Amino acid sequence: MTMDTHNESILVCVHYGPHGQRLIQRGTRLAQLLKAPLRVLTVAPSRKEEYNLEKERYVSGWQKQTEEAGGEFMVRKCSSGHKPADVIAEAALELGVTQIIIGRSSQSIWHELTHGDFVDDLLERIGAIDLHIVAVQRYPELLEETHEKGMPARLIRTKSHYVLETGVGDSPVGEDIIEGTFFRELDTDFDSGLFKVVKNGQAEYLKIIQGEWVKS
Repeated sequence: MTMDTHNESILVCVHYGPHGQRLIQRGTRLAQLLKAPLRVLTVAPSRKEEYNLEKERYVSGWQKQTEEAGGEFMVRKCSSGHKPADVIAEAALELGVTQIIIGRSSQSIWHELTHGDFVDDLLERIGAIDLHIVAVQRYPELLEETHEKGMPARLIRTKSHYVLETGVGDSPVGEDIIEGTFFRELDTDFDSGLFKVVKNGQAEYLKIIQGEWVKS
């Protein structure tokens, strides 16, 4: 007995952070297995100031990845008074989607969205559509899929912030210098990614945006 995969349609929902690439990969594999159309959706905030340069770079990478997989990439705005669940459900019903994929991670906003009201709200709105909540791993397990191979690097403190320097040699290390390993994000021409520092045997990952350490 074979599975009837006719009329299946996949919608992957991605949001801020490096996990979107992995979710799109999961959606692509499912779409290929079911011979179903693939769509990828990100929900833009209602206020323009929340939509920053960093997210624009993520969106560009997601769009390229989706189109290379033969899918359609969509950006829909979350207007005032509406929730992300409203936007996702509206798009899914409009497009005849049968399966939705979202990610769950303590490292991103989806951690908040997939606890409590968000899942309940979405399930109420999508009816018989299947909802897949993918457990997205923390940074260390994601590095091979989302970042280039690590390279020796350091962060050098200036008056107001730390700047990244790669290709370092054996020059002296002072209190204003942090030694570590830099993992550049895939599909970017900028020095953006994660800077790994080991303290007391524990790895810590610092966020680097265009060559500067962005403290959360």
